Amino acid sequence: MALATRPTRLAHAMEQLGTNASVLARYSGADHSLISKWQRGSRPLSARSKQLAPVARALLELDSEDALAETLAPYQQQGESGEEAMRAYLTGTDLPALPPRVEAPKRRTSGEYTVQYRVYLGRRGLRRGLLAMVDYLMTLPPQREMTMLVQGRYDWVMRDTEFAMALADKLERAFERGLQLQVVNRVGYSIAEAPALSGAWMRAHLNGHVRSRYYDGEPPKDVRFAAVIHGYCSLCVRVDLDVEDGLYGSMHTDPQETRKTQALCQAYLDDSRPTTQYDFFSHPEGTGQGAKLWTSGPLPTWGKNDALPDGSFYALCRVPVFGVMTRAEFAQVAGAERPELPEYLFSAQGDFAPGPHRLILCREDVRDGLAKQRRQHEALSKLLHRRAFVTREQLTAQLRRILGAMDERDDFAVALVPRVAFESLQLGLVCWRNSASVGWLSSGAQSVFANDRPTSGAIYGYVGHVWDRLLAGWKRQDKVRRQLRKWLAGKELDKTVDDSAIVRGWSILPKE
Repeated sequence: MALATRPTRLAHAMEQLGTNASVLARYSGADHSLISKWQRGSRPLSARSKQLAPVARALLELDSEDALAETLAPYQQQGESGEEAMRAYLTGTDLPALPPRVEAPKRRTSGEYTVQYRVYLGRRGLRRGLLAMVDYLMTLPPQREMTMLVQGRYDWVMRDTEFAMALADKLERAFERGLQLQVVNRVGYSIAEAPALSGAWMRAHLNGHVRSRYYDGEPPKDVRFAAVIHGYCSLCVRVDLDVEDGLYGSMHTDPQETRKTQALCQAYLDDSRPTTQYDFFSHPEGTGQGAKLWTSGPLPTWGKNDALPDGSFYALCRVPVFGVMTRAEFAQVAGAERPELPEYLFSAQGDFAPGPHRLILCREDVRDGLAKQRRQHEALSKLLHRRAFVTREQLTAQLRRILGAMDERDDFAVALVPRVAFESLQLGLVCWRNSASVGWLSSGAQSVFANDRPTSGAIYGYVGHVWDRLLAGWKRQDKVRRQLRKWLAGKELDKTVDDSAIVRGWSILPKE
């Protein structure tokens, strides 16, 4: 890679702000071509440059949403201004803006070489270190591999929603550059503890960017978290009771340390196993290994030491699907050559299991299904490998069962949200608490079935998180009941509904 094409700190800041050289030139007064050279790295932006201060001020002015706050935090010394921190960042040379190695570092047995080393203390340090590692990853050539070895709970994510979403945003941009991430986790620990992150995490899995594996054995001695960008950089967090939260993290670009961490991650990766069944719609019976994760009969449990299924059912889908449709209705849609599916994917006629039920349904799909003779069902079409339709009569029967349950039970609730929300989310999800879950991309390109704690817990927690956020814009369940009764009576099927800003904009995440 030529020097002129290496990403620079200025380029990274401009990318985070979504700006370009023309805009920065207009705000700073610096020459457009000079900014382009700094951005490409063909000319260094030094501390002696007369344009450094105007450029730093311009970047801060453009940063109206504090997109650079995390990036600048390590450079913000007590009593210093934001402009001083920006100048220190733009002219600094330490991580994460270290110019990338074009090739994986070679083993050295003589001579000398320079490496970078940074220490992170406590959980706050771990969060900052992981963000810095992903920032460093973005300076490397695309198509990188990264492995994370997670040894404990995800409360260091859960307790900081702002960090969780910053991590999700950075990872999504890394996935766009071809990042392949492998996560090795202990059985029993779940991303459910960070529900705000679970939706992005599930999309990344279904899009093939992330694969998770689990192991039952003992964790490595003293190591609580390890991550490696193969051939470039490593982050290792160990137990040290003399520091905050008892965690001491170190980030290296030393090839020897990187190889050690990569070997540790690989050893646990080799001893782990996947617990989810991908491509469920195309192969509900299982893939080449022949084993299917589900069994017929009642809901499966996670083990004698885990909570038993309580009947709770959460769903986020375009029209009523698994958990609401009866076995007989599925037989009518599927015909004689239907795949074998477990009983718990379907409801009993006129009867729902005990436990809270939360259904988030696509308003336009429900309305169109009642206005037309039949409507194509995307998830079932993928499952049956042909166009599958739910008739108006079938949808009416399902909605009447839902409405009856809402009238009779305080723990059965429904939200009707616009189609644009589901297009933004890109997911369909159903989950039975403490047992099983099905998830799929709205495009139908990939689907997953899981009865393991991490995946099911993540899906259940995420749908609950979405529901809780929607409550701020969804005034009363009485409104949903009235709307369903009108539609079932054939009224207002063409009337426009005025959504709240939260429902209309799908603003399910808190604004910090």
